[in-house]
Amino acid sequence: MSENQPLDPRNQPPRDPRDARAQAKADKAYAKARRPWYKKKRFILPLALIVLIVIISIATTSGGGGNNTADTDSSSDPTATETSEPVFPGAQDSDVIGQAGDPLVLGDITVTSTPLVPGDSTLGPTLCTTATIQNGSDETIDFNALDWKFQTPSGTINNAGLTGSSNILAGGQVAPGGTATGDVCFDNAAAETGEYIVLYEPLFSFFSDRGAWINNI
Repeated sequence: MSENQPLDPRNQPPRDPRDARAQAKADKAYAKARRPWYKKKRFILPLALIVLIVIISIATTSGGGGNNTADTDSSSDPTATETSEPVFPGAQDSDVIGQAGDPLVLGDITVTSTPLVPGDSTLGPTLCTTATIQNGSDETIDFNALDWKFQTPSGTINNAGLTGSSNILAGGQVAPGGTATGDVCFDNAAAETGEYIVLYEPLFSFFSDRGAWINNI
């Protein structure tokens, strides 16, 4: 054995009990020093921290990518219900909207407006729709021509008139379970081409929804 080589403390015999305890501590320190580097705490803890940071980074990146994909798919889906523009100019959030001829449920009543057609033009051109009101409530409801309006392609809103048909839905009441039908006509002096909106909004009712039927002429 070389004179300069340190002695292994485990090979030194203890001389008394105190030396034995010192020898045991020396043996433990020697064994600890001889452990592989990857079993030492000063290496294990930083390595575990690095692995944890990498896992969190991967999970965060994957989650963000998934959300971006979902957003892209939703914005490119033509059937998505959320739109950045109203269905028609002046549309309200509470409007019940359909195409001409669709029955629309407004509270306890169901209302239908047929597609607009030219009406009697004796006193000037008109556009008319046949309206049907079905009362599904348990109370009598009122109706009149002032409940109806229409919006022209240029955005002008006109009230219903009293000419254009011999079967004008002027006014009256509908009993529970009953139905009222008649024509609602509007002056069509401008004779525009485009999207007309027939609007039904009773002056006195227990519901706030407004019916809107889209007509393309």
